[in-house]
Amino acid sequence: MAKRKLSNNREAVRRRKAFFSFMVIFGVLVVAAVCVVLLISALSQVENVKTLRIEAMEYRKIEALPTQSELTEQRHLDEMKQIDKIFSQQGAQPIEEVIQTPYFVLFDSTDQKVLFSKDADVKAFPASTTKVLTAALVAKYADEKTIFTAGDEQDMVSAGSSLANIQKGQQLDRDMVIDALMLPSGNDAAYLAAAVVGRIIADDKTLSAEKAVQVFVDEMNRTAESLGCKNTHFTCPDGFHDEEHYTSAMDLMRITVFSEDFPEVAASGAKTHRDLNYLTGEAISWSNSNKLITEGSGYYYPYATGLKTGMTEKSGFCIIASAERFGHELVIVSLGCDDSNVRYNECIALFDEGFAYIKAQQESESAEAPDAEVPDSETEDETAAEEAPAME
Repeated sequence: MAKRKLSNNREAVRRRKAFFSFMVIFGVLVVAAVCVVLLISALSQVENVKTLRIEAMEYRKIEALPTQSELTEQRHLDEMKQIDKIFSQQGAQPIEEVIQTPYFVLFDSTDQKVLFSKDADVKAFPASTTKVLTAALVAKYADEKTIFTAGDEQDMVSAGSSLANIQKGQQLDRDMVIDALMLPSGNDAAYLAAAVVGRIIADDKTLSAEKAVQVFVDEMNRTAESLGCKNTHFTCPDGFHDEEHYTSAMDLMRITVFSEDFPEVAASGAKTHRDLNYLTGEAISWSNSNKLITEGSGYYYPYATGLKTGMTEKSGFCIIASAERFGHELVIVSLGCDDSNVRYNECIALFDEGFAYIKAQQESESAEAPDAEVPDSETEDETAAEEAPAME
């Protein structure tokens, strides 16, 4: 028994020694593994540092390149230079005409060429043709989901204004507001547009009506300046007469060309009538006062496509008008006419002169290149021309 007990003790000691040896070896292996991991991590960090140094060096090589905003600004400046060149043409206008309207521009927007002008850089009062810019800014800053709720800005509408009949609490969507500006020429719509869009521009829904409208008017002036307008200053969104609210025929043409970036504006200006219900349910009807697009008006012009009329006692009769023929769009800005009939007659006469010039140019080019195609609409246009009203 004593020998067996001694043998068992020896076996237990041997096992403890073996276990201790195993633990020592295992510990050494763990330490070695940790050292390997740390070494690999350190080598990785060194590689990352090298990569960062290389990237930093590459960044320093390209950091002098212009930023996207600088490129955008440069493109804008280049565009402004080109627009200035187009609208500053001197002695290069192919049409000569004697007209009564004091301030006038005829522009071929397809070929980007002024065809005729008269005192186009002289300051004049634009009346409701101002609303073309108002509508363009609505289209720029508001989306189809924007709800325009009439509020305290309606108290800012001047007595004697043309109205779309918008009352406080009524709600319109964006396209309704644009139509309310362009068809009945609603000054109430102009202030509604200015208040809502002014808050959008300021990113502050809590702005009072007065402050929001001022933000909008400031944006009108900023936009005009960015377009290269040199004789323009706005004080209100509707064009109601103010001695400090003025533009020129050439500046207003710049603004009109800008509005063409927003098809909603041109589409609205081409409508003769609209029946609708406000978002709050009220039924309303609006008609366009532009006789050039109204059949049976006595001044209907078959190629006319829009845009906007205006009139105050001080501004006289004004119009921005567009027409298309022979694959070209012509745009007229006419300000300060003493008589509404003369306003329309002279637009028709100058449109005819402009399209006659374009047709002559096309025929000349066709003669030089016999295989050149002539616009399909030419024959149809000639037939329609026979039906166009004669100038009184």
